[in-house]
Amino acid sequence: MGGIDGVASASITMSGMQLEAACNTALLKKSMESMEQQAMSLIEGMTQALPAPAAGHIDTYI
Repeated sequence: MGGIDGVASASITMSGMQLEAACNTALLKKSMESMEQQAMSLIEGMTQALPAPAAGHIDTYI
């Protein structure tokens, strides 16, 4: 029975590690999506703060 208990224990431990990795990945993904939305909001705010280019002129300043 000792071998079976060892296999069962290793299986439970591995399943727990897989669950932990999946949860960490999901949290990281959610965090990155939140940061992406914040960055997009910042970019949109910056572009709205810029004056509109004059008609017939191309802004080539980099």
